[in-house]
Amino acid sequence: MFVTQTVTSGKGEPVDGGDASAAPALQETRCNLCAADDAEPIARQNGFRIVRCRACGLVYVNPRPSSEKLLAGYADYHARDGANEACWDRLMGGVFCEAAQILCASRHGSGRQRLLDMGCGFGGFVAAMRERGWDAEGVDPSPAVVAAAARRGRPVRLGTLEGLQGEDGGYDAVTMFYVLEHLPDPLAALERAWRLLSRGGTILIRVPHTTPIVRLLAPVGLGGALYDPPFHLYDFSPAVLQRLLRRAGFTDIRTFPGRPTVPARLGARLASVLLGGLAIGIHALSRGALLLPGVSKTTMARKPSA
Repeated sequence: MFVTQTVTSGKGEPVDGGDASAAPALQETRCNLCAADDAEPIARQNGFRIVRCRACGLVYVNPRPSSEKLLAGYADYHARDGANEACWDRLMGGVFCEAAQILCASRHGSGRQRLLDMGCGFGGFVAAMRERGWDAEGVDPSPAVVAAAARRGRPVRLGTLEGLQGEDGGYDAVTMFYVLEHLPDPLAALERAWRLLSRGGTILIRVPHTTPIVRLLAPVGLGGALYDPPFHLYDFSPAVLQRLLRRAGFTDIRTFPGRPTVPARLGARLASVLLGGLAIGIHALSRGALLLPGVSKTTMARKPSA
């Protein structure tokens, strides 16, 4: 069971140098994967403590703001650092194209396939899949991006995965691109996605893997904001994410590097493309046996057919 306990900033020191009496309430939480309450601190970023579960290795922010405060923070999330729709299209274009090709090649059943993109942003992947003949739609908690998607005729609704009603078994695919690390209860989200999928349906998830990079850069004083709390609440290694998927009921799980994102800033773009290309090469040369730590990865799994 996912357990939280509300505390002030004075407990666990989640806010550096702040006044505990004036700071907003935060919540202590147990490990989302194994429910253990035994975690070691591994970093502190943006005033928040990052910990690793000693029992299973899940990395997460603890304590953290309430779910309501986290949700309110997404009103202008997609406009951070001056980003706009064009920036997001460039950032995710290659990732979306690859995912579309994979899902089309692995589709199951006959007839028009139905897809839900959770945390869809401006609806770029929804549009890509509709162009390929899928009945695709999206859900996002940000009113601004939902309105922008609607202006382009993309079927995107305001909401969250947990809030979807009456859709059980209605989708052939559910996708989450850089979403799972934002969710307060990723295991519950995966269980909800399992219920939304038809038998034999596919889930496709893209997540960052920040901890190895932070560990590598820490001795030289770099990597201080890579975890990006409180927006990112979790950091998943491939092994931990696969355990979460199995707990949610998924099978046929596989993880691979996938195409890299293309950030707007030159330095970040070069790092993403070079490391992403290296990860793809290592994965191919090892025939899928090796995954380069520290780069984003794509994970696919299926809901059993019977």
